[in-house]
Amino acid sequence: MDAPCKSVLNRVKGKGLPFNWSINPYTGCSHACTYCYARAFYLQAERGSAAEFDSLIYVKSNAPAVLRTELARRSWKREMVVVGAATDPYQPAEAKFRITRGILEALRDSRTPVSIITKGPLVLRDIDLLREISDVAGLEVNMTVPTMDAAVSRTLEPHTPPPAARMAAVRRLNEAGIRTGVFMAPILPGIADDQASIRAVMEAAVAAGAPYCMPVTLRLQPGVREWFLPYISRHFPELTRDYARLYQRVEAAGPYKQKTLGMAVSILAELGLDRMPGQMQPGGVKAPEVAEAPQQMRLSI
Repeated sequence: MDAPCKSVLNRVKGKGLPFNWSINPYTGCSHACTYCYARAFYLQAERGSAAEFDSLIYVKSNAPAVLRTELARRSWKREMVVVGAATDPYQPAEAKFRITRGILEALRDSRTPVSIITKGPLVLRDIDLLREISDVAGLEVNMTVPTMDAAVSRTLEPHTPPPAARMAAVRRLNEAGIRTGVFMAPILPGIADDQASIRAVMEAAVAAGAPYCMPVTLRLQPGVREWFLPYISRHFPELTRDYARLYQRVEAAGPYKQKTLGMAVSILAELGLDRMPGQMQPGGVKAPEVAEAPQQMRLSI
């Protein structure tokens, strides 16, 4: 659905976030990840129901032009911008509408550093542009891969490219000189949180030349919780009670988080991977001591 916008640059409000600005070329995402935190923002913006998040996609057709106006303001300080914080900028719609490419061209021309979050190997289409941004301002690509198990991926993120295809894209980007890491997000309790599953993602990241792999625990905020837990009950009924116990609040129980992230950090150290993206913002941005989802985050979609 065509949805012209009045503003593109979104000031991010949240605790523990290493960035202040985000851009979302689309609202909604056809990748249909059952655990996606952006489903909550979709509901808050009254764009549609939780079920429509992955079928009713709003296309910000004028976003590149609006962004150029915003970037031309004297007040713009060329702080790092995250593209894809509440949608996937390289979901299938991008192949047709090319909104993300137009946005990246505007960011390149304004010499604004960029961090991209995606699950889409379509990002390879823009290698030429990504190189240009990297040269003039700084750029990182973050490929999200919560599991290397293709069957689990088909169940919980049914319309995403297979994990192996995503890791192949990570390898090609790094070979092209584009700094690209992996977000292991989210770590799925009882499904892909054991040592072997976490190690499989991180070893694949190493093989793909990724300089870092960021582990992030699952959060179930209102809107996501009501969608995801019934899905677990249908497809992983043996885990229903475990999830009820772990997620009495938005965050998983403290002891679980500490144990799981501690294990992940130990594997990272063993493999020689960093656990966070680089510090790209002018003057540097201090990353959280342990990589995990922020307590609060507000994003315009």
